Amino acid sequence: MRIIITGGSGLMGQYLNIRLSEKNEILSLYNKNTGNCEGYSSRKVDINDYKKLKEIFGSFKPDAVIHTASVSRPELCDELPFDKVFDTNVNSTLKIAELCNYYETKLIFTSTDLVYDGYQKVLIKEDEGILNPVSLYAYTKLTGENIIKEISHNYIILRVSLLYGLSLNNAVNNFDIMLKNFRNGKVSRLFFDQYRTPLSLIDVARLIEQICISEIKNEVLNFGGKQRVSRADLGEILCRAGGYDSSLIEKISMNDIPGIQKVPDVSMNTSRLNSYGLYQKSIEESITEILKSTV
Repeated sequence: MRIIITGGSGLMGQYLNIRLSEKNEILSLYNKNTGNCEGYSSRKVDINDYKKLKEIFGSFKPDAVIHTASVSRPELCDELPFDKVFDTNVNSTLKIAELCNYYETKLIFTSTDLVYDGYQKVLIKEDEGILNPVSLYAYTKLTGENIIKEISHNYIILRVSLLYGLSLNNAVNNFDIMLKNFRNGKVSRLFFDQYRTPLSLIDVARLIEQICISEIKNEVLNFGGKQRVSRADLGEILCRAGGYDSSLIEKISMNDIPGIQKVPDVSMNTSRLNSYGLYQKSIEESITEILKSTV
C-alpha cells in the first residue's frame, strides 16, 4: 500500500514509520522536529498548508492516510491561542478528509479516550459513552471526529488511550521517566485515582498496520489495551516485570497537582476492536517486550 503518515516525527508516528515501511510505501510528514523521518521517505510540511498538502496527495496518490498530527499535549493546547490549536487540530483535519474523498483514500484518524466523560465507572463502549471533553485538546479531537463522520466517504476513527513505551530519538515521555527512575533507584510519583486502558506503542503500530489492510469502513473504535489500570498500577506491573523496587512508587492523587484537567476514569471497552480480529497484548506481555528491546 501507499500510505501517508501525518505527524511522522511524533511519539506514535515514529513507530508507524518503522512498522509500516517494512511492507508498504510510506510518505511520512513532519514539521519542526524530524524524529526518525529522515530515515524514510518523508516531507517537511506545515499541516495547515493546504496548498502543499494538495500537491503531496496529487503526486503520491495514497491508498491510506494515517492522520496523527495535532497539538497533542493538553497543557500545551491551553497555553496556545485557541485559533492556532483549532486550525491544527480541526481545520487541517477537514482539509485532509476532503483530499481523502477526492483521491478515494482511506482515512485513519487518531482521536483520544479523553472525549469521554470521566465519571461513568464502567468500561465505556463506543455507542454508550457520554461524550464530554473537559480539555481544549479533547474538544478539538471530538470536533474533528464529527467533521469526519459528516463528510468522509471511507474513515476509521481510533479513540486512542494512554500510550506507553520507549520514546525514540532522544524524546521523552512519562513511561521513559518512570523506567529511568526505577533503574536509578529514584521515586516516581504516579496517580492512583485515574483509570485508563493503556496500549503499548509497539501494539499501536502492529494494530494500525492491520487496520490499513482491513475492510473496516466508517467505524469509530476504542483503541486501547485489555486492562483497566491506574498509572500507579502500570508502575507496579513495570516493577514486577523488570525486578525493580515497587516502594519507589509514590502514589498521589490528581487533586495533588493543581491546574490539571481531572478525568478520573476513561477506561474503554475494546470488544468492537476485537470483533474485527484485532487483539492487544496484555500489559505484562507488552512491558516484557519493551524491556527486552532495551537490553
